[in-house]
Amino acid sequence: MTSSRPSGRQVAVYASALVLILIADPRPLTFGIGCGLVGVAWTIRIWAFGHLEKNQVMVTTGPYAHTRNPAYLGSFLALVGVALAAGNWETTQGKLVWAFALLLVAGFFLGYLPRKFAREYTRLQERFGALATRHARNVPDFWPQLEPWRSGDSRRFSWRLVTENHEWPWGVVLAVALVAVWFVPHWSPIHGILS
Repeated sequence: MTSSRPSGRQVAVYASALVLILIADPRPLTFGIGCGLVGVAWTIRIWAFGHLEKNQVMVTTGPYAHTRNPAYLGSFLALVGVALAAGNWETTQGKLVWAFALLLVAGFFLGYLPRKFAREYTRLQERFGALATRHARNVPDFWPQLEPWRSGDSRRFSWRLVTENHEWPWGVVLAVALVAVWFVPHWSPIHGILS
């Protein structure tokens, strides 16, 4: 039975997101670019979860033909998008937002991903054996390849799977984060403190 209490890692992620939003100092251009990147990120995640049947099928179609971890790629792009939206190059506070985001990106690549990869690849290998090995030989870990790997699987995208994988709330969270960033001058007690 799993605990409904958030783990220490989850608390750290939520706290980091809150800090990033609290210190935001958005500007229209970078906010717009960030919003566009968040849109791309969520599209990638929807595409990924529309193919994923976790622990039932070794998924090699859709975005999984380009990268073995499209949901993590989407999460990374969302982080970069929110950070772009929240910061700017004109003010000290805007630059601080981007410096903080660089620390989060480093934590993502140096701490989070290696642990996830080790755990998940072991699980996939145990469950799917040769197919998991074949997929790993033909598809990169994280950064996508342009040409999709043709595994021979004809599985197609399914909106039902997007719902079953509980992806819809993630879009709401991203939208709320961006709205909070844009309106931060009206509610954050520390907005403009370092500008």
